Amino acid sequence: MTMAQLGRDPIMTQRRRELARWVNIEKSMLDDVDRFTAENRLDFAGGAVEVRQFSWSKPVESVWSTASHCYLLHLSLDGKGPPNIVTNLTSGRNAASSMGALALVPPGQALSCLSAAGSSRAIRCLLDARLLEGFLADLPEWHDGLLHEAFSLSGGQIEWLIRRMYRELSAPDFATEAMLATFAQQLAVEIVRKFELRSVADFRRGGMAPWRLQRLRDRLYAEDPLPDLAELAELCDMTVRHLARAFRTETGQTLGKYRETVMVERATPMLRQGLPVTEVAGRLGFSSSGGFRSAFRRATGLLPSEIKAAN
Repeated sequence: MTMAQLGRDPIMTQRRRELARWVNIEKSMLDDVDRFTAENRLDFAGGAVEVRQFSWSKPVESVWSTASHCYLLHLSLDGKGPPNIVTNLTSGRNAASSMGALALVPPGQALSCLSAAGSSRAIRCLLDARLLEGFLADLPEWHDGLLHEAFSLSGGQIEWLIRRMYRELSAPDFATEAMLATFAQQLAVEIVRKFELRSVADFRRGGMAPWRLQRLRDRLYAEDPLPDLAELAELCDMTVRHLARAFRTETGQTLGKYRETVMVERATPMLRQGLPVTEVAGRLGFSSSGGFRSAFRRATGLLPSEIKAAN
């Protein structure tokens, strides 16, 4: 069947309507965008892939969500793109983090994305969740730690496969649709390999006991100034060096990076509420607002004042 015949095929037409509901972007966001162009798009067995361009002259906040049967992969084709902060509205704590050049959004997520002024050219891939779930005995549990990692992937086989999809979409050849479906299957395997073994129930040799991880989370998210690494080590009855090594083995990220993530998660809602930057800095334990501004910008690419200005 040719591409023209596919466009007239009633089954494919119905499938496009279904795919359009897999990811929902709040319409108000498009009203704030200066330019939007959808370059290429192709639907295939197991999902769809699309290249799109945006540009905007002021900070833009959008709310978008994934359906219960859709994985969304978003890769910036021009580097990391404008700095942005993603707030997970599905989480009871409205957990926030920065989004990297390559991001994976699992099914059933609702996100608020605040982007600094700029432009972006990106490829977006939608995957049917059944491609992944067919490999798993149980549905994966996407807790905050995994989501933080998923929102900021880099390199590896997942990015390579997305870029192969981009090449196939940019220069279609014999059996392009079948090739994209094959890449989608490979993506499903790579996502399972990367994230399935890092479930909450998994406790690897050299990692941390669940009760210690829970103590860390409880202390970091308490309504007190952020603790330093020495306090966290004492809380877990470990040396700083042992704690740092065990935490990285268990979670795949450094304890310092995790503490920085928590800082952003706790600061963002306060800034959105309009609290002065000096007050937010004090609540988080910074000795000066300048130190807080530097830490926040280093973590997110945005100044605290830009969060307030967007509201």
